[in-house]
Amino acid sequence: MIEKIVTDLYCVNKSCKKIRLSLESFLELKDECIEGFLSCENCTSKYPIIQGVPVLMENFHEYARQRILSFGKWIVNSKSPQLKAFLRSEGVKIGNPTYNDCYEENSILYKSYLKAHYGYPSNDKLLSLLNKEIKPDHIYKMLASNSLNLNGIGLDIGCSIGSSTFELSKKLSYVFGIDLSFSFILEARKRMQNRKSRNMEFIVADATNLPFRSKFFQIVVALNVIDRMDFNKLILSINSCIKKYGKLILVDPYHFVDNNGKEEFDSVKIRNKLEKFGYKIKNKESYIPWIIKMNERSYLFYFVDFLEADKNY
Repeated sequence: MIEKIVTDLYCVNKSCKKIRLSLESFLELKDECIEGFLSCENCTSKYPIIQGVPVLMENFHEYARQRILSFGKWIVNSKSPQLKAFLRSEGVKIGNPTYNDCYEENSILYKSYLKAHYGYPSNDKLLSLLNKEIKPDHIYKMLASNSLNLNGIGLDIGCSIGSSTFELSKKLSYVFGIDLSFSFILEARKRMQNRKSRNMEFIVADATNLPFRSKFFQIVVALNVIDRMDFNKLILSINSCIKKYGKLILVDPYHFVDNNGKEEFDSVKIRNKLEKFGYKIKNKESYIPWIIKMNERSYLFYFVDFLEADKNY
């Protein structure tokens, strides 16, 4: 974690007022904290920084329970006794651990998103069949379009390994990418370091419980996340941190496989909902091709809707 961003991070304990966090660093590399804690002086909550990744989740042991293989690696690989002791104490609280979340390291979706973000070979069978008319990275590059007129500080929700974040960074002064997948965020930070990019940072955080102060962002982007969470909670969370007249961009195929009782949306319902939450819709429904390669014989092919809206108040 780039140490200077600590001034922008706030406690996510819902029973605590939004208090700015303080940094306790145990292992550093240049201007980055590799291991340490982000602590709240008000409620004493501690949020670990693991392998340079800040994990700002209200219930850390529940988060760890859902990715138990990764959690074991965190304990084994931790260098500082303070972090190792914290992880072990959290491990005692874990009951009924589950196998790794499907977006964590070595899972099929993690591998598929890596392929999508790093690009497909020139002889890819499906793209060759389509005469390469479809560019898998086109949807990300649209975020750097001059027509969007972007500026200020941005938030990229569900950033995966950062392809959309990197495009946003070409236009914005600073971008925060958040995702629930530790593996995605770890990979995004590696890419950031390889590119020597300094106007961005990546954080494990819940989009419905954001670790940022009120009215902080000029632009918020969310790509393919609507079916993964309660949309009302998501938009309330976004509204708490987006500035007046700020820009919201939703990119989604409206693909609800297992909604678990969540409200489902299409292009009409999502626009109506956003208008009720104080947004002015800037564009009509669109059908933009987007491909995710699962393996050599299997692809996910979506037509996503690129929705742009401005916050009215």
